[in-house]
Amino acid sequence: MTLIRRYGKSFTDIADIKGHFFSENENLVRNNYKMAEIYKSQPRRERCKNCDNILNDNVYFTKQKIDYYLCSNCNHLNGAYEDTEDFASAIYVEEVTNYSVTYTNESLQKYIERMDRVYKPKAEFLIHCLDNLGIEYRNKSFCDLGAGSGYFIYALNKLFGINKIKGYEVSTKQVELGNIMLQSEFIYNINISGLQSVIDNSTSNIFSMIGVLEHLTNPRDILSSLRVNPNVEFLYLSLPLFSYSVFFELVNQDVFNRHLSGGHTHLYTMESIEYLCNEFNFDIVGQWQFGTDFMDLYRHMVVRMHELNVSSEAINLFGSKFTEVLDDLQKTADKQHFSSEIHLLLQKRL
Repeated sequence: MTLIRRYGKSFTDIADIKGHFFSENENLVRNNYKMAEIYKSQPRRERCKNCDNILNDNVYFTKQKIDYYLCSNCNHLNGAYEDTEDFASAIYVEEVTNYSVTYTNESLQKYIERMDRVYKPKAEFLIHCLDNLGIEYRNKSFCDLGAGSGYFIYALNKLFGINKIKGYEVSTKQVELGNIMLQSEFIYNINISGLQSVIDNSTSNIFSMIGVLEHLTNPRDILSSLRVNPNVEFLYLSLPLFSYSVFFELVNQDVFNRHLSGGHTHLYTMESIEYLCNEFNFDIVGQWQFGTDFMDLYRHMVVRMHELNVSSEAINLFGSKFTEVLDDLQKTADKQHFSSEIHLLLQKRL
């Protein structure tokens, strides 16, 4: 079976969407530390989030007062504390850190714009892979776990005519917004603890988790349920990776840390992904790697230059030159398999 590969995505698609990362740095840094304090109040993590092997005692690095460890068994990057249900509830349900604010104050026009720039390409890659595999995707049923405000469901339904689709989300606000935008009840509100039951009782063939698996308290249990459900054929994932962004953040801890912070308490590597695929009986049939590492570096440098009172003329010159090469730099990192994000279509082994 030929692996479908793709690398790179232009930063211009999301540059203005992420503009507040520049203008609201101080507030975002405060939020970093607020979420870190919640995380640090959880029990210590003794076992790898990916393979469940006992973690060694060697601290790989410390960032924003949190220690991180690299698993000697599967090479997964682990934060020092557990992702408990209390932690997940505080971030995603109780919203003490205003996690969903970005997603609720939106008009239909802004909603569609975000869907078009961020989620349409994700849906297109999934459909492209299924087409190349000879899968009649309109005859399949889909289930989007952690559906948020329904952007991915909107893309599949409105752009590709997929009607047999359900989404599940823990945030009531996002469920309400998503169903309003979709003009139908595609998304259902569930408790964090109810996700596994949804999978166990589902008749869906294609599951998606876009930026979700890394946030779950029990990712291994979820993958196990997907493995044993006889209806499941494919799993589509977007995962955050241990990448250059982590090191840019490590040396700029008082600039907003976007990647390894907040709900991202652990990060995948190509080795840890291979490990989980082998353990849970999946083959990678589609792989699209793109990151925002060099956009992160650009942002860190611009924020720092403003702090140093560098002239606007100098900052503008740097910006004009750096953004010209940003996509090329990022694509090089993507092809090196050391960038911040990966999309994977996994097919269950027969």
